[in-house]
Amino acid sequence: MIDFQLSSDQVYSTRFREAGINSFQDACHFIAQLPYGRNANREDFSLVFSEGKGTCSSKHALLAELALENAHPEVELIAGIFLMSGETHAKLTGFFEGKSYASLPECHCYLRIKGERFDFSDTSNTLELIAPKLVREQRIDPNQVSDWKIMIHKDYLQRWLNRNPAIGMTLDEVWKEREEAIVLLSQ
Repeated sequence: MIDFQLSSDQVYSTRFREAGINSFQDACHFIAQLPYGRNANREDFSLVFSEGKGTCSSKHALLAELALENAHPEVELIAGIFLMSGETHAKLTGFFEGKSYASLPECHCYLRIKGERFDFSDTSNTLELIAPKLVREQRIDPNQVSDWKIMIHKDYLQRWLNRNPAIGMTLDEVWKEREEAIVLLSQ
């Protein structure tokens, strides 16, 4: 893991310094400690501060933007699609019972630095469990976590449904069930 001082005068660097956080590693640890939860506006990363929570998308987009503000483009924001199951998230074991599928493609954001993955969604390091189940990774820009990430995810889900016609569901139906799984994970 790299570290650097937050020396930029841009918005996020200033915000972290105002909170007494002066290095990138300290910013990462601070973000990981915040509860998981959706923000009121997916496109406004500053809400991670004011609402005191964030998702994998908002937390990692904020950290990637922070790295860019401080001239560290080697900190990449990644949208990774993995096969979510009871194996990757024990809370979901019951969710998959009786379904026509045993896993569900889910999109997760994290950072990649010099080929190594880092997850600051929370302190559990879920990435260790999902990394073996990754089926696609794509570098995205921080501003792409709102619309582009969803497009990538829905496109993959539709292709997955096309390859697995026995599932017998539409994209909208699968997306709704996925939302139910996310709610379970948030509890």
